Amino acid sequence: MKVKSLLFLFMSAAVFSACDKDDPEANLVSYTIQVEYPENYSKTAAENVDVVLKNLTTNQELKAVSDAEGEAKFSSVTPGNYSVTASRNISESEAEALTGVKGEVFLNATLTQLQVLAEGTETLKLQGSAVGNWVIKEFYYSGAPNSFYFYDGFIEIYNNATETLYADGLLFGTTKSASSSSTGVYGYIAEGRNDAYLAFVMRIPGSGTQHPVEPGKSIVIAIDGIDHKGDPNGNANSPVNLGPGVADFEVYFDVNPNTPDTDNPAVPNVEILHAYQTTLFDYLPGVFGSGLVIFRHDSPASLEKSTEPNSTSSSQYVRVPKEAVIDGLDAAANATITAERKRLPVNIDAGMNTVGGTYTGTSLRRKVKQEIGGRKVLLDSNNSGTDFEVNATPSPKTW
Repeated sequence: MKVKSLLFLFMSAAVFSACDKDDPEANLVSYTIQVEYPENYSKTAAENVDVVLKNLTTNQELKAVSDAEGEAKFSSVTPGNYSVTASRNISESEAEALTGVKGEVFLNATLTQLQVLAEGTETLKLQGSAVGNWVIKEFYYSGAPNSFYFYDGFIEIYNNATETLYADGLLFGTTKSASSSSTGVYGYIAEGRNDAYLAFVMRIPGSGTQHPVEPGKSIVIAIDGIDHKGDPNGNANSPVNLGPGVADFEVYFDVNPNTPDTDNPAVPNVEILHAYQTTLFDYLPGVFGSGLVIFRHDSPASLEKSTEPNSTSSSQYVRVPKEAVIDGLDAAANATITAERKRLPVNIDAGMNTVGGTYTGTSLRRKVKQEIGGRKVLLDSNNSGTDFEVNATPSPKTW
């Protein structure tokens, strides 16, 4: 009897063991995909992200949505090799809360192979296109105080996006400072005009990836790339050092061979594509201010050029279409300049701003909207009247 009982128990165990092997649910495991937002977002854990696990052998797909902790939980996963995809559309309002910048964005991530053998967690970081773009951070044009020195001007262009941008090929230029004709339109913009008319056009050199600028960083283009405060060729009244390490580029104005500009070989030169006058001795954005734009165009040499209507001047101005413009700042001479004397149309800059006078040693600097993880997000409402403030001491690369 005892032998028969033991034999029965052994056979029963064998039967149950065989049943476990044949039961597919007995081998299922739980697995979690931890989804994170890209760097430079205000949150780490990404919620409401669609996550798909695809079995590379059977092509079976399992789907889940990440929770507030960024966890997409799968409770019944057959051990094996999987691919993982995650995606989410971010609305403008959500993007503004997460990045500080409005702009709809699509985020996704892919893991081509994930081996799932037991319960575990895999982290997946989302990626997407940059939210934000280049903006003008600072424009110093007024000239040094207690002097008639204006070679210390500079333009600072800031990466207000969430991803690294490349400055290679970026174009910038300034309008005429003032019109010589009472009915002129290129010193100011008449009603109905939507494009920018530039007296100078310049380009940052590079093949495409030579000049990376990280989010929250900037590039500085100096009229002359020297320490204007301390260099013998500068002016002691100047408030800025624009030498190597501060200025990334300078405008070496070699357009006029009769009065050559001084070149600092330690600071790379921008490419001068157009100057409305070839008799000038340097790049002069104008101590009375001017309209400043940054833009992209595949063929800037093909842009239309024309003389100023109702003027006898032969100077030519480059017409930059609105759709090519990335950012604009209408910097006026003083507070008496009225809207009809704007140098940029309202669809590029809805307002104007000014340092208040000439040779003030002050600049216009864009306001900080908020900080996200130490990265300053600059205010960009397309209205320089509210976006910019007077900076008593120009601050290239600093605040």
